Amino acid sequence: MSCKKIFLTVMALIIMSAQVHAAKIDAYQKILDGGRYTIRYENFTPADRVTNRNVVALYGKNGLAVETNDFFRNRPLSGVIVGDGENRYEEVGYKDFFQCRLVKGGENFIFTKYAGKRGLEYFGDKRGKVTANPRNYLIEMLSGVTFGDVNFTEMMTAIFSDAKKTSAQKKYKLMASGTTADGLTYEDFASRDGNVVSAIRYLFDGDKLTKISFASYGRNEFGELKARRCIVKILTFSATPEQSLLSLPAGLVDVTKR
Repeated sequence: MSCKKIFLTVMALIIMSAQVHAAKIDAYQKILDGGRYTIRYENFTPADRVTNRNVVALYGKNGLAVETNDFFRNRPLSGVIVGDGENRYEEVGYKDFFQCRLVKGGENFIFTKYAGKRGLEYFGDKRGKVTANPRNYLIEMLSGVTFGDVNFTEMMTAIFSDAKKTSAQKKYKLMASGTTADGLTYEDFASRDGNVVSAIRYLFDGDKLTKISFASYGRNEFGELKARRCIVKILTFSATPEQSLLSLPAGLVDVTKR
């Protein structure tokens, strides 16, 4: 989608009548505000370049056959977010490689998960070992919690009630609601932050949140026009934390010196 199209989409939401009332998103706001959830999503936003025909890679299973080498191809980004009060887990990655963060007991464990020939392998400081870092409560208080990648974080924190948002998180206003041609209902929100205008559409099948699209448009500190967009499919949005993900996985040993 071009910058012009993103601009027109965002501005159309800004000028719509605000005399509408959110209904279906309220149930998800309650879940997020409560701090206990399991969310699984897939980011299938088309990349600006979806092939790698102009890239020569010296690695990858297909070597120099750049027409078929899949290392640089656009693949859906998937994520898992689990929250249970002070404890949380975030996982973002592709089919066989994921970046993970476990927050538990005032500590941060950062590691990667790789699905290789030996099955699942975990790498922290080194294969099979991880050292915890102290949890940065000040940053969380100022910036809020994250939900994997930056775009999905904005999609989720926009749902929070204003009382749950930090000063750094944008406040979105409901602009419109309705029904799409294929029978899905939607609720549109928008926010203006200085020179940047953002819009989010939440799509529902019945009462179930199924898809979210996000777009923003504005000028940076150099006066350059910048736009970004994101489309995700919601696979799971539950008020029940998946407890198995709130502990280090088997095959990864905590070697922190306390």
